[in-house]
Amino acid sequence: MRSFVILILCFTGVFAVAQQSSRKTYIISSNSASPLLYNHISTLDMQSGKSMEDLYSVDKKYSKRTTDRRSYEKDDNEDDQLKTPTGGSIAATAYDARTNRLFYIPLQLSELRYMDLKESSPCFTYLQGQSLNLLHNKEDVANQITRMTIGSDGNGYALSNDGEHLIKFTTQGTPVIQDLGVLIDNPKNTVMVRSSCTSWGGDIVGCADGSLYLITVRNHVFKISLPSKKCDYIGMIKNLPQEFTSNGASVDENGDLLVSCGVSLGKNFSPVYKVKFPNLDAEPLTKGFAGIGNISDMASSNLLFQKPTKNIETGVVAFSQTVETDVNNLPNITIFPNPVSRGKFQIRTTNMKEKGEYKMILMDVNGKAVMEGKMNIGLKTNINSFNFPSTHAKGVYFVQIADIFNRTIYSQQLIVE
Repeated sequence: MRSFVILILCFTGVFAVAQQSSRKTYIISSNSASPLLYNHISTLDMQSGKSMEDLYSVDKKYSKRTTDRRSYEKDDNEDDQLKTPTGGSIAATAYDARTNRLFYIPLQLSELRYMDLKESSPCFTYLQGQSLNLLHNKEDVANQITRMTIGSDGNGYALSNDGEHLIKFTTQGTPVIQDLGVLIDNPKNTVMVRSSCTSWGGDIVGCADGSLYLITVRNHVFKISLPSKKCDYIGMIKNLPQEFTSNGASVDENGDLLVSCGVSLGKNFSPVYKVKFPNLDAEPLTKGFAGIGNISDMASSNLLFQKPTKNIETGVVAFSQTVETDVNNLPNITIFPNPVSRGKFQIRTTNMKEKGEYKMILMDVNGKAVMEGKMNIGLKTNINSFNFPSTHAKGVYFVQIADIFNRTIYSQQLIVE
């Protein structure tokens, strides 16, 4: 009898942890001294509005890892904002519960990074050799990544302001990054998904049916179907204050949408609102939030429209997923063999939407190109072969594929034995 009671208590404890995790929201915020510098990482309990964890701020010690697998401690003389873990400001973040990693892309850098939350102190990984190569300069607002989430398929998704680049990345091990391309408007849309006046900025959230939902900074909502990238305009969020901008979005434990404002300091309204579907009515969360600065982005482990199940054994959240019928037509790029053992590797491309000439760039861990090659893509499936340079040592390299505009559409680690 005693062991049975202990077993029940253990299951109850697991469920309590799962509940707490689903209520936890990761936020990127500023402070009153620098209200537009979003470089503070913390967590909130959205039910109470109270802070749960202070994960990172500029005055904290931290360690960073780079793609050469070396670790570095914080340099106290490190004044360049772009070299700090947040790269100045963050406007796009996503939490992956499986790996316990908080992914993000600094606003002025085309570089995927993540914070390893399994570590006891702040630890960041910079994927320097896998730059997305989108930004032409620091003022290139169109190509800034401001929206990011984890989809129901377990992959990460990020979106540029102009909707020209929907980025997909894996979350386990060394992430593989792929540019899926341009969002496509439904001809019936009354608001266009790539319009700078209505549809830039904001955030995206993963949905339980396999789609993504885009909430723009001007409070418009779109549904993005995958893999087609077709966007259906849903409508505009109602009952928000006139000055409210939806800079961040996440999902609570009940599957409801939450939006946060990036300019709420000093304003007479709540920094976070809950949005109810299908009418898109918003209501303020009024509990707590004391001392919370402007919020540029939010992330959680939940999916929009998920149906929570009180399963005392696992504490899991159940959801149903529907996938579009053309899933087999999703563009795909594969490198094999990996690791390379005989000095030769091949790249297979399937269902590439844009035909023509592409460029393969092989880089070392310092980002230096050691080899370039051409790839001609014209068929449904293409295989291009490359010989690894005999003059270079064994180790870790990175393969990037760029289109005719020199935009990186794919990046993956390559190990040479």
